[in-house]
Amino acid sequence: MQDTTSTKPITELEFEQRVKNGEKLWILDDLVLDLSEYAEWHPGGRFLIDRTVGRDISKFFYGSYALDGNTGDPKVGNERHIHSNIARKSMQNTIVGTLVRN
Repeated sequence: MQDTTSTKPITELEFEQRVKNGEKLWILDDLVLDLSEYAEWHPGGRFLIDRTVGRDISKFFYGSYALDGNTGDPKVGNERHIHSNIARKSMQNTIVGTLVRN
């Protein structure tokens, strides 16, 4: 997604504390994102963004999990969405740091 060598390192503890203090942050892979300004423009609706504050959204972003209607039954077709390259590039503008795992 982005060259993360120039982004601010954020520890898991710092991430959790910042979310507790009201910041709206997300994790995608090892990147920390601030999607708060993007939420109103999200094609899936603000609900999906607001519902996942403080979480690792990788499984949603890459389509391996659906927030709604995911029965877990492989025989049932789940409406999972895999984000486009445009979405991937859009995320570059929301990166506020790189997550440092404990």
